[in-house]
Parts: sequence; C-alpha cells; structure tokens
Amino acid sequence: MGALLERGHSVHYLAVMPFPVIHPHCHFHRFPWPRNKTERLPFWIAFHFLAPLVLIFLGIRYRIDRVFAFGANYGFLLQPVRLIKRTSLCLFLRADNIRNHALKGRSRFLLVTERLIEGLGIHDARVHAVSDALKEATIERHRFFEPQSSGILPNNIERVGELNDHPIRYSLPVRLACVGILEKRKNQRFLLELMERIRPEQAQLYLYGIGPDEKLLKQMSQEKRLMKSVHFMGWLAERDIWTNVDLLLTPSLHEGAPNAVLEAMARGIPVLASDIPEHREILPPESLISPHSELLWLQRLQKLIGKPNMELQKMSETQFRYAKRLQFDWNEIICKHILNP
Repeated sequence: MGALLERGHSVHYLAVMPFPVIHPHCHFHRFPWPRNKTERLPFWIAFHFLAPLVLIFLGIRYRIDRVFAFGANYGFLLQPVRLIKRTSLCLFLRADNIRNHALKGRSRFLLVTERLIEGLGIHDARVHAVSDALKEATIERHRFFEPQSSGILPNNIERVGELNDHPIRYSLPVRLACVGILEKRKNQRFLLELMERIRPEQAQLYLYGIGPDEKLLKQMSQEKRLMKSVHFMGWLAERDIWTNVDLLLTPSLHEGAPNAVLEAMARGIPVLASDIPEHREILPPESLISPHSELLWLQRLQKLIGKPNMELQKMSETQFRYAKRLQFDWNEIICKHILNP
C-alpha cells in the first residue's frame, strides 16, 4: 500500500503481509489483521478507518518528509498524515477502478463511494498516471477535488531485442493467444465468437489466465464445439507463455496498463488489439481495431494467418519503433518523481 519516506530515504509501509522486497532501508509495519481474512467487507471497513491513524503514528514517529502511494484509494489513506506533516503526496495511478467496477455491474453505492475516495485521494497530490487517457478520465470526474500537478509515467519495457535478431518462421496452425484475467472487460467472449469462423488447421487460440469468466468461457467453448481450437492454459510463468505465441490478441473493452501487450512487444511478438485510448498510446494505428467489430477483426485475422511469414513479420517490424520508445529505467524515473518536491 502507500508508503512514507523517512529522511535518509528509508521507506516505511503498512500492509497485512510484507512486500517481496528485502532491503535494509525498506521497513514493513504489519496492519493488525489475520492475513488470510482480507477479502471480505469487514476487513476493508476496518482498514479504511484504522490505517490513517496508524500511518499518522508512523509518520510522526519516523519524522517522514515524503509520502507516496500506488492508487487513489491508498492516496486517500495517506492524506491525513500528509496534512499533519505538511508534506507532499506523490500518487501513481495504474488503473481506472471506477470504470472497472462499472463494467462489472457493481452497485451505484459502491461507484459513488469509490468516486468520493478517489477525489479525496488525488486532491492536492502530484499525480502520475500510466496513460494520458487514465489521467484525463480521473481528473475530469471531479469538480471539487484537484491535483497539485499531473503527468504521465507509462509502464516501461525493460529491454527490446534488436530487430530481426531471431527471424521467425511461422507455420500453420498459427498460435494465437490472449493473456490476462478472464473477465468481461478483457472481452475473451469476443475471441470465441471469432474462432467459430476460423478453421482449426489455420489457427489455434490459447487463453492464458484464470478469472470470474473462466467457467462461462469453457461452457461457451463446448457449446460452440471449439474444443479442438480453443485451449484454456491457466496461469503459467512468462517463459512458458511467450515462446509459444505467434500473435497476441487483446480485444479489451478497457485497460489500465496492458502489461501483456508490453511483454509481447519486448519479444517482437506482434499484437492485434482493440482501438481504445490506452492501446492508442503504445501501438501503431494499423494494429488497432474496434472491440465491437467482429467483421473487421475476422478480416484482419484471416489476412494475418493466410500469409503469416509475410504479414506477421511486417506487423512486428512496424511495432518495433513503438517498443523502443517505451524502453527506459522505470525505477530511476519513479524515484525522481517521489523525491522531487
């Protein structure tokens, strides 16, 4: 969750479980709650009431001079200690939780509550979002709450291989993949509709991930008799995914920071994605298609798998310069943002 930065750049943070970070200057403070009972409403109610008090105590005890958080919710919890210590709050936004809740059909009460918490979280903070679309959507939602400043810090690609380092020879069937949580906003149902129109000997679809739509998607696959061309792979390590992918399909209705897209681009794997604001910021126009146009997706896919050695290679080369643009040291830049007044 949000963290407090002590003079001397020691970091103190409050959580139920420690982060997987071992460093002499990173200090974990345990929130008093059973670690295996954090999914239900009582925990979140207690957390939102008690965490600000604990953070105030930690802020005073360790004489912190910076506070930062990932997510407006944790920014909200840090606002009291920020005001008491008269310091700045640096807030990093990686996803649009309100949009995600709306797509999942959550209650109006939850949406209103989340919106209020978000507004309080960004107020008078130095806000950095992973995309311009996320920054604008967040700020435009609030009339009475305004950040001190706002900017963009996109997710990065650590290393991009040199173009044509390892020329790929594609063979049929082309291995299509969708990587991510199986849920409505990722739009995997749309891909199953497409696979009805593609012969198994042309292409195979591999769904990597688990999620609330898994049962529904498997049932849909059986009803459409797609068992020979659609494969549910579950969660696998990166090394077991990308070596088995020829083309990544990302027909999402909404995205925050599409890490799967960045991982594919870093490896020279071409990406065909939905034409939404978040994808427009990291992919060329020819890689984007409306997430609602089955006909356009089908036509594009048939062209790609019809001549994969020509079309997929060309697509990869076009995306290469976009990948290079996203290659930078994210840790170095985020530290500058946190430490700058």
